[in-house]
Amino acid sequence: MASKLQDMVAKAIKGEVKEGLVAAKAVETKAPKASGVVGGGMVMYGDKDQGTLADVGFIVKGLRGGKLEEADMKELNARAKAVGVTGDFAAGLPDGFTGALLEDIKAELNVAKLFKVKGINGGTAHDLIATYGISAYLTAEAATGTDSGEGYITFVATTQRVMSIVRKSYEIMDDSLIDLASEVRMGIVRAIAEAVEETVVNGDIAGTMDDGTAANSAVKVSNGIRKTGLNKATVDFGGADLTEDEWLTKISEMQLAGGLYLDQRAVARGDVALIVDQVTYVKFRNFQSFRTVEVAGSKATLFGAKVQSIFGIPVVVTSQFPVVNADGVVDSDAANNTLSTCIMVNTDTCRISMNGSVLAESDKDISNQTYLYTGSLRYGFSSVYDSTESAPNTIDNARKNVVAGINIKR
Repeated sequence: MASKLQDMVAKAIKGEVKEGLVAAKAVETKAPKASGVVGGGMVMYGDKDQGTLADVGFIVKGLRGGKLEEADMKELNARAKAVGVTGDFAAGLPDGFTGALLEDIKAELNVAKLFKVKGINGGTAHDLIATYGISAYLTAEAATGTDSGEGYITFVATTQRVMSIVRKSYEIMDDSLIDLASEVRMGIVRAIAEAVEETVVNGDIAGTMDDGTAANSAVKVSNGIRKTGLNKATVDFGGADLTEDEWLTKISEMQLAGGLYLDQRAVARGDVALIVDQVTYVKFRNFQSFRTVEVAGSKATLFGAKVQSIFGIPVVVTSQFPVVNADGVVDSDAANNTLSTCIMVNTDTCRISMNGSVLAESDKDISNQTYLYTGSLRYGFSSVYDSTESAPNTIDNARKNVVAGINIKR
C-alpha cells in the first residue's frame, strides 16, 4: 500500500495524474462565516485505503501550488503526519485512524468556527495591534496641519496543549464486529472539539471563573467570550420573563454597549454574532415576529420559524453556557444558579491561536498488549484586546468588543 501511494504521489507531483482523480479524494474546506445555520457533517471514509488516498490527495493538492521538485517527496511524511497520518502513509496503522483530524474537528465545532484561526510558532507569540488614535483637523490654507499619532499595544497569544489518550486491547480490536479504531478516532475528534468549544465560550485563563472546574480543564487555557464579556460590559435583563418588545430592546442595549465594535457598520461587515443557549433561542423562536416567512427568512410553522438573525445579527446556539447566578457567574451554592447569559461579540477582534498542526497517532504497547491512540492540539483563544504583554491575564475593558447579557430568566 505504501509503495502504491508513493508512486501515485510522485506521479501527481509531476502532473502525470489527472487533476480529477486527486481532487475527488481531497478534503475541501471553506472559511466559515457567521450564520444562523451553524454546524455540519463530518468527513467519513469507507475503508482504510480510501481514507489514506483522501489524505494523500489533500497533501498533493497542497503541494501542487508551486514549482515542485523531487526534493518535495522528502517532506511528504512530515506533511502527512500534520494531517493525521503516521508512519509511511499509515502502513500498519489500524483501520479508521487516518484522516485530516483538524478538518473533522472543525466540522464538529459550532461557536468556535466563527473565529479566525491564526497559526503561531512556539507556546507564546506577540503581535502589535494598532489602536490608531489618528485624528483629522481643520486647518487654514497654506498652514501646517496638526500632527496625529498612532497607538499600538502588544498582544500576547498563549497556547496550551489539549490531549485525548485512549487504550484498546488487542483482543477487543480483534473481536469487535465494528471498525472500533474508527470509532475511537471520531471519539477523539469529538472530545477535542468539545474542549475547544467549551474554552472559546466559557474559558478563563486566570482560573477564577467557575467553581468546581478542574485545574487541568481546557476551560482554564484562554479568556473565553463569556469571561471576556462579563469583564468588559454587561446588560442586565432583570431576571424576569420579558415580552418580545422588551427582549428586542435589551438586544439593542447590548449593541449600544459595544459602541463601534457592535454598531450597524460592524453588523453590515458580518463581524457581529449573538450567541445564546438553547433556552434563550426557544424564547426567540416563539416571538410573534418570527412566525411569518417574510420576517423569519425560513419556513414558518405553527410553533415559530427558524431564527436566522435579529436586527441582521446572526443568532448562534451553544450548549456550553452554564446556568449562572444573578451576576452571570457560576455560584458555589447551586441553588443560586437559576439564570442564563447571552453574548454579543465582534468575531473579527477575537481569534483562535494554534501552535502547529493537530496530531493523531497510534502506537502498539506490547507490555500490556494495547493500541494507544493519541490526539493532541495546542491552541488558545482570546480577544486581541485582552491578553496584553503587560497584563496577560487581565481583560482590557476599554474596548467593548464583547458584551454579555446577564440575569436572563430561564
